[in-house]
Amino acid sequence: MDSLQTQFDQAYLAAQPPEIQALMAMDASSTDAVSARVTQGATLAGKGFLIDAPIMVYAWDAYLCMTERQDLGMTWVPSALMPGLGAPNGYTMPGIPPQPGQIAYDPNNPPPGAITVSTNPSDYRPFDPPAPPTPAPANTDPVGAQSVGNLYLSTPLGNTYPDGAVYTEARGTFLKHVVITPFGRTNYWEKTS
Repeated sequence: MDSLQTQFDQAYLAAQPPEIQALMAMDASSTDAVSARVTQGATLAGKGFLIDAPIMVYAWDAYLCMTERQDLGMTWVPSALMPGLGAPNGYTMPGIPPQPGQIAYDPNNPPPGAITVSTNPSDYRPFDPPAPPTPAPANTDPVGAQSVGNLYLSTPLGNTYPDGAVYTEARGTFLKHVVITPFGRTNYWEKTS
């Protein structure tokens, strides 16, 4: 059982985003250290991370915690910002009828934001951070989008070209125009061929 527990704990940790892994790595050996973990866990929950407080904040062993939950008939547990099990305005424990103001625990329909209870390491895939966005290529074309007819807008780079400049690209050859109007300077390109 120890190897299954170790395997599960490693898979559980690896499935968490770096922010949660950092939370779980924080010291938990004193009251002050746990207080710091509570503060960090609340901050992360406020940012939208699903926080399993007993495991992530209070440093309970993930496998033993999940095993105990399964033994109690749980298929899900509330995350840190959800009403607790057995609490007023929260969910009942599995198999216990609700008291006034409580919501019956439904093992088949976890509420949004609930944490799935599982001791199967394959349910915890390693966290893959999203790929960094592909940087937009630098626009080195001074001629922008077509405005009307054979007239084209000027890009910020195109605004640096002088009146009468000629620029050729895949769309054709363009002549730069600079016009001073009561509204200020206007730059545009005319497609000549």
